[in-house]
Amino acid sequence: MPKSKDSFFAIISDIHANIDALDAVLADIETFPVRGTLCLGDIVGYGPEPASCVQRVMDTCAVTVIGNHEAMSFLPKKILKTDWDISIRQPLQLANEQLTKAQKTWLRNQPLTAHVDPITLSHASLHEPPEFHYIHDDADAESHFAAQSTFISFNGHSHVPAIWEEDEHTRRCLKPDTKPIQLDAKKRYTVNVGSVGQPRDDDHRACYALYDYEKRLLIHRRVPYDIARAQERFEKAGLPAYNARRIARGR
Repeated sequence: MPKSKDSFFAIISDIHANIDALDAVLADIETFPVRGTLCLGDIVGYGPEPASCVQRVMDTCAVTVIGNHEAMSFLPKKILKTDWDISIRQPLQLANEQLTKAQKTWLRNQPLTAHVDPITLSHASLHEPPEFHYIHDDADAESHFAAQSTFISFNGHSHVPAIWEEDEHTRRCLKPDTKPIQLDAKKRYTVNVGSVGQPRDDDHRACYALYDYEKRLLIHRRVPYDIARAQERFEKAGLPAYNARRIARGR
């Protein structure tokens, strides 16, 4: 593992108001000599503890970019009531009720993209950031890389960890590993760090990434947490049962 705090970052995304998963991840991060923690958005949505999660991020993360669930939460309430499925609409209404004025102001002031040393951060694709495009396939990756000016970028949004690699001729999607992966200085990368609060890759454990930009070492971490306790919070908040079930399925 990297030993220097000067070049080692933790990158988290898609917390989705799951405080039990977030606290487990933050505790895991504390066991590493990180320079700072970076957040890629979607702190709210789906889950029962949006205010607590926003406050943790405000207190902990050096840089945060906005996610689509934050963006949706700022739309008129009439849209919240009519246009979205209840699994999305109800947790966003809960966020609007729970978050303080200061927390809402802080979220509104976060950027869509950010640069930290040689790293680019975004919630979704760098291609048309306000549209929150997914990076699912080669065509999506091509559009993203066309807008990427750095060696590496980090994103979330799909809740599925992935590593896209590009050279002059090809692009390919590599499987993440919990062991350190050495990135090739002659290529470019965009890394999906997975989801803290609602993974969708059939692994219910919270997921985040560690990156040492001096050594170009990348690690995806999987962190277990008390899912039963988290589900009790969903039930107590009156959120749809589907939202609680899916955190146990990892799907």
